[in-house]
Amino acid sequence: MKRTSVLLSIPVLLAGFVGCSSDDIAGPGDTETVFLSVVPQGGSVDVATGSTVTVRFDHSMNPVMSEYAAVHEGDLTGPEVAGIWAWSDNNMTLTFTPSQPFKPATTYMIHLGGGMMDAEGDHVNFGQHGPGMGGQWATGDMMGGGHMGAGPGGAHMGQGWEHPTNGSFGMVFSFTTAS
Repeated sequence: MKRTSVLLSIPVLLAGFVGCSSDDIAGPGDTETVFLSVVPQGGSVDVATGSTVTVRFDHSMNPVMSEYAAVHEGDLTGPEVAGIWAWSDNNMTLTFTPSQPFKPATTYMIHLGGGMMDAEGDHVNFGQHGPGMGGQWATGDMMGGGHMGAGPGGAHMGQGWEHPTNGSFGMVFSFTTAS
């Protein structure tokens, strides 16, 4: 009789593990924060030089996460554009205003760190909408190799920039300004 009850409980235990994933580790009731949009989208051309960059999420974000957002001139090894990142009142929209207008006929790259977290400490899902908005996963090769804090792009490769499950350093979106 004892042997039967143990054997019958094995499928119940296994069923409890089937629905689990790495996203469920934080606990029951947690919801996934989704990156919703970026303006300008990746691949945009003829963007006005006086534009700002706007990033939206579906949950309130940890305000410190603006540290894991950057705009580079050229590619990820290019200089970071000076400016201010500011959150909306509900911390769901992040806006970058450059200190100077963007240069005409120049390519820029928006970099959002893969380790970004919402106000509850949950990581952001960039994969659901990012690729459809012209986003690409940022790799160490895109930033000049695995410098992890040294050399070109290295400051954007450490903790907070690396995605917790896919090994990328976030997502990037390039755009080109009007002539």
